[in-house]
Amino acid sequence: MSQTWQLTRDNLNEIDDAIDCDGVYAKGYWEYVGGKTVVTGLRIGTGENRLVARFGDSITRHRKGRWSVQAAGGAS
Repeated sequence: MSQTWQLTRDNLNEIDDAIDCDGVYAKGYWEYVGGKTVVTGLRIGTGENRLVARFGDSITRHRKGRWSVQAAGGAS
């Protein structure tokens, strides 16, 4: 069964923990915005196959430990 979350600042740690429990590396995603380096989302996985979800994006846990990100507004 799949589960989907919309990533927010409030649930970042909850989703990070869920991903970690699946044995997948996850951590905050940082970007330079407005003259500062700030957390803007969550990085899922490592290397070339990693996913980046920004606040407002949807993150889905699929069967067999697969994860996907749907950008806010429906863009992929």
